[in-house]
Amino acid sequence: MRYCILMVLLFLSVPVSAQNAPAGQIVPNDKGTLIRNIDIDGFVLQDKDQFLRLFKPYRNKHLTASDMDGILQQIKDIYEKEGYQQLVAITYHVEKRRLVYTASMIN
Repeated sequence: MRYCILMVLLFLSVPVSAQNAPAGQIVPNDKGTLIRNIDIDGFVLQDKDQFLRLFKPYRNKHLTASDMDGILQQIKDIYEKEGYQQLVAITYHVEKRRLVYTASMIN
């Protein structure tokens, strides 16, 4: 989980005015990262519409790490309702304005 948070923080956008500032002077972007699209990969349930409905309000919005964690929790809830409680590990990363959640079966 720490790795996921670090990856999200790594991909957060930095304001142009702060890009050339010394490390101690960089101010985090409070608005978050602009996310154009959200996808789920890996072990995806047959009813993909429930994920599309979940992701729709978050597309084309600025999302913070806590927003992304909130979506992650909602995805976990969907898997738990389908009977996959503690059988699926879900991670996420951001690539080029695209938020990707990856679900993997736990051995």
